[in-house]
Amino acid sequence: MADFCRGSAEMICMANENERRRNPRFQVGDGAFAFINNIPFSILNVSQGGMKIQSVLFDEVPPDRMTLDIFLRNENFYLQDIPVHLVRFRKNYARTPFSSAQLRCFGIQFGELTEQQKTRIDYFISQAASIPT
Repeated sequence: MADFCRGSAEMICMANENERRRNPRFQVGDGAFAFINNIPFSILNVSQGGMKIQSVLFDEVPPDRMTLDIFLRNENFYLQDIPVHLVRFRKNYARTPFSSAQLRCFGIQFGELTEQQKTRIDYFISQAASIPT
């Protein structure tokens, strides 16, 4: 498995773990963001069940359950108040030796979604996804 967090120096080996995802994940291009308490996160990949996000600005571990907003710049797409819960957290240093920035990567699983939210997430995936991971 690749780095949990793009640009991280820490590798996570999961060869002996069973894959728990039910839905395929897709890489997301630039311009896709999640917001938690108005703090921006880059969306690295997404599926119908969750996403992986990263931030340099977020200094703490978020609560287990929260809501987030999704924004896609080029499509003027905005979806707010998506219930999610934290399933994985990593704090890593940037790969470049000249940077002391710490990247915070979060594995987020979607909570109970309405049919409208599911439809909008499907649309987001169709517009933002580039490559299955």
